[in-house]
Amino acid sequence: MKRNIFIILLSVAFFGCLEEKRPEISMDNIPPAPVTDVQVRNISGGAILKYQLPDDEDLLYVKALYSLKEGHNAEVRASLYCDTLTIKGFGDEQEREVQLVAVDRSQNESEPVKVIVKPLEPSVLAVRKTLKIYPEFGGVRLYWQNLDRTEIAVVLEKKDHNGEFVQIDAFYSSVVNGDVASRGMDTIPSDFRAYVQDRWENQSAPLDTTLTPIFETKFDRTKFKALRMPDDQPDAWGWVMPNMFDGNTSTGFHTEGSSMPQWCTFDMGIKGKISRIKIWQRSGSFAYNHGNLKRFELWGTNDAANLGDWNAYTRLIECVNIKPSGLPLGQVSSEDEARIAEGDEYACPPDAPAVRYLRVKALESWAGGFAFYIMEIEVYGSEEK
Repeated sequence: MKRNIFIILLSVAFFGCLEEKRPEISMDNIPPAPVTDVQVRNISGGAILKYQLPDDEDLLYVKALYSLKEGHNAEVRASLYCDTLTIKGFGDEQEREVQLVAVDRSQNESEPVKVIVKPLEPSVLAVRKTLKIYPEFGGVRLYWQNLDRTEIAVVLEKKDHNGEFVQIDAFYSSVVNGDVASRGMDTIPSDFRAYVQDRWENQSAPLDTTLTPIFETKFDRTKFKALRMPDDQPDAWGWVMPNMFDGNTSTGFHTEGSSMPQWCTFDMGIKGKISRIKIWQRSGSFAYNHGNLKRFELWGTNDAANLGDWNAYTRLIECVNIKPSGLPLGQVSSEDEARIAEGDEYACPPDAPAVRYLRVKALESWAGGFAFYIMEIEVYGSEEK
């Protein structure tokens, strides 16, 4: 009996120790010691600072104080459990002073430790070096590279009748290879300006140019007609080919097969020089997944007597569907969802011939299966009479 009582008392004492809270540190006016042994590693548009924490029991955090540009001060904090701070947002490669300050629980601050950082080329400047503008059907097309996948905006301006540049478009993206078009413009010479901007409002130097947009129209989908050649892939599950051009992105064409490639053929009803196509994929849980097209080709011909013969066709576009976020299969971001809603666009080379009959050749679906979907297709360009 005495032994049992001893065990119980011992258990109470043990668990009481576990539950005992650390004594609260009293408030004081004594500042902590400063950080030491600061090491600087410069990165694109910023720097990584590694340091030795002071041996103060009431240390709370370390903060870095610096100026991004005139009148724009910044502060970054790291807790006492971390010995590294990353500072970002510089718009050039100039040397800058950064102050590191240790702060305790009483909000006392140490003497600042001053270090010099020299950021590597920021993305806003690196992207600007690759920025290009070309005339496009109904507008202009912009290209750029963003190898660091930084969140940037490419802003497009156009000179108005008062001789002032006004913004007409802005493209927000973190994709590696930017390829976008701004349309709805008259086919007259106009002055354009484009620049790159980041989330810290750093701006690159502008790219100025004078371009003449090329005439473009959207081909009349009501003239499109589904064709069925002997080797074309038949529809499945009641998702018939005319759904591809019924003006409704919630209905589509669905195939079913046992191998790839697969293809379908249709008549546009007119002969035209194609500038681009837009294809809407199946959304929801099917987005960038299942039978949505990942790699495909667009072929065209005018030879109505040999529509089943591949030798009669010319390849117009090699298409690869790029997922903006780059996330793994089954995961989508808000940027991915926005792209799905607006449709995936594929530009046709300017030297491609004018054609009347089109064939979509599916090479690979996102899930790698033997079926593909097209919810809707639009074709743009200029009709040849």
